[in-house]
Formats: sequence, structure tokens, C-alpha cells
Amino acid sequence: MTKEKNNDIKSTASELTLNTALEVGAEYSAETIKETVEGMLSDVAVDIGSSMVPGLVGAVQNYKRRRFEKNIGKLVEELSGRVEIINANLEKKSDEQRKKLEILFQYLLDYVIDEKQEEKIELMVNGFVKVTEVENPSEDFVLTYYDVLQELRLVDIAVLKLMSNFGISYSDKDDYSFHDLMKDYGITYEQYLSVRRNLQRIGLLTTKTDLNIDKDLETIIKSIGDIHNFLKKATDSKKKGSLPKLSSPKIKSDDKLRISKFGNDFISFFIEESR
Repeated sequence: MTKEKNNDIKSTASELTLNTALEVGAEYSAETIKETVEGMLSDVAVDIGSSMVPGLVGAVQNYKRRRFEKNIGKLVEELSGRVEIINANLEKKSDEQRKKLEILFQYLLDYVIDEKQEEKIELMVNGFVKVTEVENPSEDFVLTYYDVLQELRLVDIAVLKLMSNFGISYSDKDDYSFHDLMKDYGITYEQYLSVRRNLQRIGLLTTKTDLNIDKDLETIIKSIGDIHNFLKKATDSKKKGSLPKLSSPKIKSDDKLRISKFGNDFISFFIEESR
């Protein structure tokens, strides 16, 4: 790479805007971007906190800068493979909508810079591509989705994807099972169950009880009413011959975990890549 091109990337990356990131991604190969972006942000300050022990400042500063540079490099690399899609979406936007997307891109940068698992940056970019497809994306909507992704780890995402493939229950016909997942991520069955409970807490997984509790309460109330009516007629000698037939209420709730609507929407937003 020529010195001029190297300086070109440095000047554009220092601004960290959507347009400049797309320009860098469109002009240079993914390998070149990765080699160049790492280490080119030496003038950008990295906040390490004011209460840090002085002797550790240098070590922490270097650690955070390496992660910062690596994550930004990964971001631009991922954007480079989606430049045409994003530019096509931007062409359909008004100036006001583009300004809004620029603000949302700055939010994306915040999440990328703080991310500890580099592999998740690909998902973050997938989500941003989806945002550019929306006519007027809600800022709160976008932040909510990215906040949830920030809270998840790769193993959480793997379990969510597994649940989306299996649906309500596991199938022997599927090649990849939760046993394979446990082996790949080095977790025990108890840890696997803990991950599922965490996904349920966030709202990405749900149970049939959660989905049907209102209908089940209506069924129970109706059954109680039927019993009350039966007993009333049973104690009336004039109406004993016309006693209503009682039937057992059919309760649909159960505690089997399955993916929720929010979970499916989350997968569609971050994991299913735009084509």
C-alpha cells in the first residue's frame, strides 16, 4: 500500500462517520483494512477512568487501545461486505433520514468499541443494515435491541439460535443438538439450563404458560361458573332433572421453553443477514 493511501485511511477513519467508513470499506480489501485500521487511531483518547492506580494506567491504556483498534477494524471490515446494500438503502432516504442514520451509526460505534467478544460485531453490522432498510427507525427501538445484544454472550446467542431451529421441542432429525452445543462451548448441562433461564428472563424465550395464562384463567373462571350453576340446580328439587353436564377444563399451559416472538424478531434483526 502506498503512503498516500495509508494516510487516506487514517484521515477518514479519524472522523468515524458512516460515509467515511463506507468509503474505506468500498475502496480497500478486507485484509488491507484489518492490517491498516489496527494501530491507526493513535490520536484517539481512550477513557480508562479517573480512579485508576497510576502504575496500571499504561497497561490498561494499551489493553483498551488494542481492543478499540481491533473492534473498529472489524467494524469497517464487516461494513466493506455490505457497502452496496447500505448505499442502495441510503439513496432512498431524505437528508433528514440520513442524518438520523448517522446518529444511529454513532450509537453503533459506542457498542462496537465496548464489545469484548469480537465475533458479535458481525451481528451488530447485520442489525445496522436492517436499520437502513427502515423508513423511519425508532431510536428507542434500535437502542433496546442493541442493549439486549450487548447483554448476551456468544453461548447465549448459540442457544437462542438452537431454540429457533428446534421450535417447541428438540428433534432427533436435526444434525446439531444441545449436546453438540455443550461440547462446542465447554459448558455443563446445568450451565446450559442457566443460559436458557437467562434468555427467558430477558424475554427471548417463553413458555406456553406465559402465552396461554390469560386464556387458561378464562377457562378456569368458566369452569367455576359451571360448577356453581350445577350445585345451584342440584339443590333445587324442581331442577334436578335438568342438571348441566360438567366437563374437565382443558389447560394449555406448560413450562416447556420455546422461542418468543421477541426472540424471533431479535434473530431476524441481528442473525438473518440481509441479501
